Amino acid sequence: MSIPGANVSSERRNFFMSSAQLEALEKKEALEQDPIRQKLGSPLRAPARILGFELCDDDTAVFALANYQARVADLKTGECKKAAVKHTGPVTAVAVMPDSYKASSSRIALSASWDKTVKVWSVNNPQRTLAVLSGHSDFVKCLVVHPTLPFVYTGSSDKTILFWKLPQSAEELSESSEPMVIRPFKTVKGQHTGQIYTMCLDRETAGVLFSAGSDASIRAWSAMDGSPRVADGAAFDGEWVVPRGQHKTNISDIKCTEGGLWTASADKTVISWDIETGKADMVLEHSTTVTAVLPIPQVGVVVTGVRDGAIYIWRVNDGSPRIIREINAHTDDVTCLRIAGRCFYSSSLDETLRVWAIEDVVGFSGGLEYMPAELAALKAQVAEKSSATSLDKLGGSASVLTEEEERELAELMSDIDDM
Repeated sequence: MSIPGANVSSERRNFFMSSAQLEALEKKEALEQDPIRQKLGSPLRAPARILGFELCDDDTAVFALANYQARVADLKTGECKKAAVKHTGPVTAVAVMPDSYKASSSRIALSASWDKTVKVWSVNNPQRTLAVLSGHSDFVKCLVVHPTLPFVYTGSSDKTILFWKLPQSAEELSESSEPMVIRPFKTVKGQHTGQIYTMCLDRETAGVLFSAGSDASIRAWSAMDGSPRVADGAAFDGEWVVPRGQHKTNISDIKCTEGGLWTASADKTVISWDIETGKADMVLEHSTTVTAVLPIPQVGVVVTGVRDGAIYIWRVNDGSPRIIREINAHTDDVTCLRIAGRCFYSSSLDETLRVWAIEDVVGFSGGLEYMPAELAALKAQVAEKSSATSLDKLGGSASVLTEEEERELAELMSDIDDM
């Protein structure tokens, strides 16, 4: 007797997978073999699932990886460097200290992990841990650094936010042969009733820290001492807080703009908030879990990433929010969106980081789905070959492609690889 939905297979990788799960896996693998997706966004491939990333400069990024490592990536060569920061659990978040905070001319980075610690290290020498931030009793899920002060903020599955202060000078970190152990100077607890997934500092003063997570509420704290932000008006009862209700479940990402706040949630929405009133200004409805959000107010758009890997560009500055562009490049959950100059970057569980020119994506006139001209032509040729193959099959042809067609397709694939 067979069990409905069960998969019967002799392949080891298929053990304990339902037919639906196996079908989803096969679909994902097919997408990964798509020659267009292999080029779209100039993917930089990491050695494991990317759970988060941060940009150091125009040439360098830092990855948080599911294989218990943090890695430095060279954006010019498109390669991950071999040297790694090693944790004993998945690395969930990374951050980079301000450019003014350097040791031996190197930027200082931090990596947060399920191993309950945050490690501090040099971007130029990741294998040496300079300091360890120790104080959480459960997974560290998010990490924020202050733009002008040596302050670090971490959120955890233990429902707390910890405030940390690094040495005033980064050179002090490298003076000892052993990693410096740093304890938090402030613990914020009791207000959030669930895991803390995401945080950000206000853009104007960096004086307010916003936090959100599995309890679907948004809270605000003084970035100096961790006290709840005091708020006036009928919308608040002394403290700035947006309670659960507008968002129905997990808030996965939060970003600040001048005077505004954007949140992405598993309830399939992205919401824009007025910081002064705590009221929702705009709701962007999606068809699946939203995992990342990136407002780009300079051009009047918001970028969102979702569970199935799609990226949407929303026009939000004319009173009628709508999707103006869709990017289908990633084959798994989008995990992080960042902006740098005239480009934005996206990372995914598909182990890639991709880069997008904002002007090209927003100004694209070829339809809803973004496709650069050089790839659009190749996509059309691949589709034509695929259509011809299908017709051959329907006609009972014994050969899928003729010898000449096989040579043409091989040349086409070579053209793609040379891009």
